[in-house]
Amino acid sequence: MKKKSNISGKVLGGLLVIFILFGCQKDFLDQVPKDSLTEETVWSDPQGAIQFVNAIYGEMPSGFDRWYDGWAKGLYLLDGASDDGDVSMGWTHSTLLQNAQFLPTYVPWGNMWGNYYNLIRKANVALENLDRLEDQELASRLKGEVYFLRGFMYHKLLRLFGYRSEGGDPTGVPLIDKSLSLDDDLQIPRASYDEVVNFIIADLDKAAELLPAKGGIEAGRATSGAAKAYKGRVLLYAEKWQKSAEASNEVISSGNYSLFPDYRTLFLTKNNEEIIFAKKFLYPDKHHQTNAGGTPNAGWDVYNTPASYRGVSDAGWGGNLPTQNFVGSYDMIDGKPQDESPLYDPKHPWDNLDPRFEATVVHNGATFRGRKVELFVGGRDDVFMHTGYFVRKFHDEDLVIYSRSSDQDWIFMRYAEVLLNYAEAKNEASGPDGSVYDAINAIRNRAGMPDLPEGLSQSEMRAKIRNERRIELAFEEHRYFDIRRWRIAPDLLNGPVQGMHTYKNDDGSFTYEIFDVEQRNFPEKMYVLPIPQDEIDKNPAAKQILGW
Repeated sequence: MKKKSNISGKVLGGLLVIFILFGCQKDFLDQVPKDSLTEETVWSDPQGAIQFVNAIYGEMPSGFDRWYDGWAKGLYLLDGASDDGDVSMGWTHSTLLQNAQFLPTYVPWGNMWGNYYNLIRKANVALENLDRLEDQELASRLKGEVYFLRGFMYHKLLRLFGYRSEGGDPTGVPLIDKSLSLDDDLQIPRASYDEVVNFIIADLDKAAELLPAKGGIEAGRATSGAAKAYKGRVLLYAEKWQKSAEASNEVISSGNYSLFPDYRTLFLTKNNEEIIFAKKFLYPDKHHQTNAGGTPNAGWDVYNTPASYRGVSDAGWGGNLPTQNFVGSYDMIDGKPQDESPLYDPKHPWDNLDPRFEATVVHNGATFRGRKVELFVGGRDDVFMHTGYFVRKFHDEDLVIYSRSSDQDWIFMRYAEVLLNYAEAKNEASGPDGSVYDAINAIRNRAGMPDLPEGLSQSEMRAKIRNERRIELAFEEHRYFDIRRWRIAPDLLNGPVQGMHTYKNDDGSFTYEIFDVEQRNFPEKMYVLPIPQDEIDKNPAAKQILGW
């Protein structure tokens, strides 16, 4: 029986009357006029169809502009709910995730479920209408982009709300592949994890067939390279090792991407050769503005700078804070762990570390925004710095905070991740052959680190790959998911996260003390987010899992 329901318009079909482009860059996505667009206008005119697809790109959340429910909660990264990070403000969603302090009635970033399905609905509408364009070449390309975007959204939903399980248990997410009307059955159960994976792979394969490899398309749009890179990641999460390695190797073998020479400026250099897929920002049209508390020009650089750094308006907020757990995972420049290297000096604990440390973390005595930082107890920069560190990565240190909002691009996928995905999948499929060493050593050498030691076993290589991934992709919102898919989250998150207290002595030297910042808790249900209760009320067939 087909049941009529008050299910949200985010799931219902039909065209929106107004589509406003959130993108900006002229060589990326042309802006949409803020006029009403009728269905006929959208699909009879190439610009209408392009604007419709552009709106999907523009509404995708990122680490710099996540959907949030007030203030700057969206600018606190998921890494703050992993063993790598903490956050400066106790009211953030990351804090709720850290301590499992939420319910289906109040889920961190709880509108993600409905908003992702809203974008999936728009993708379905586009796929049902793009063939109406007379320009079939354009229609084909846009269909490729939309297949990619739909697969991208389902991947995001699956890793947040789904759980990899054996057999056909319904631990995936509901699959909707068409625009729905009130005459459709709106009670849609979860699919199995593998069913969702297969659906995503089918979309990405279609995208790869229809899209250009890299060149000849505006920056920020999906390409076949992006589709293949995401195919490698989705299959990696599903532990389909050989297929994942093959997909990532297609990207590697294409020669279309390479490692950007400088790790520090990689995240500030738009459209560089390492970027495979990114969300584009360019001030003043599209930036990280949040208007928190009514203060203009408050973006990433404001929320991740100590309160002692003042711009033209107000001070920084502290933001995302690395833990000592994370800092302790860096190797020394001789390639050895800190507890095995003769280069480690407890009186100077940050000397001679992997160069990516200084590019990622600000510590006491480091230079940041033109002056030395005082993160010792009682120092001028100690406010909000609960772990003794804050994040340097992504910062535009030449930008005067509050002079304008920051506009760095958020990189969803880059070539270094493809190499890491390939290495992990290949090692799990058949052990550490030369191609695994080549992939990891390329990343290490770019950073100024030596090659891995020869003769590693599969388990030893697994440990090296996981740590390399932790360092290379730090604060890019991978660690939160990696420790869950590796099933090691309970070992890491049922206990304290640590920081570093630095004390300044009378003679100007420093004493260092590792301390417990807070106790974390990780019940099994924390492997997934619960579906928000209001969404369950609309679609009871999509049941909660893992005890939620």
